[in-house]
Amino acid sequence: MKRIQKNIPLFLLLILMSALLSACSIGSGKATRFYAITPLATQALSQRPQLRLGVGPVQIPRLLRRPQIVIRKSQTEVDLIEAHQWGGSLREDLLNAFESNLAVLLGTESVEIYPWKHSFKPNYQVRINIEQLDGDLGKTVTLKARWRLLQGKKVVMVKRPVIQVPIKGGDYNAYVKAQSEAIYRLSKLIAGNI
Repeated sequence: MKRIQKNIPLFLLLILMSALLSACSIGSGKATRFYAITPLATQALSQRPQLRLGVGPVQIPRLLRRPQIVIRKSQTEVDLIEAHQWGGSLREDLLNAFESNLAVLLGTESVEIYPWKHSFKPNYQVRINIEQLDGDLGKTVTLKARWRLLQGKKVVMVKRPVIQVPIKGGDYNAYVKAQSEAIYRLSKLIAGNI
């Protein structure tokens, strides 16, 4: 019994030291920062309250289906930035941004994300395939996409725009703002063709 009592202070000292070392190692690393693509549309291009638009599916390349922000270092080399990541799913952020932007730009509340409810019957559906959404930090974000406008099952229009947005700043917040601007510009292009 005396032997156990003698080891208790040593045991407590070891626990305290390991807790302090853990706190030091956690505090010494850089904290991960999280970002989200946001809708930017604030003004309608037209008022079409009767329009029902289905948005999606939105496809993104495998490279963008990861939590890290992707920076393009050259035409063939990219960098995945561990300390700067998406707060949620980039694909979901894109869907929400397209839905919100298009609802505002078209002046309608009847915009639904794919897969929509069985009761929702869109006049048009826009399918979007994002081929590239990246850039060089502090320079330019490039969005390459292919989108199709359908009326029922009939393809009405197919476009392949390349949108470039200058980044206003040298940090990742400015980078993601430029990506949001690129999504807004694509939304505006789509809305202008409906």
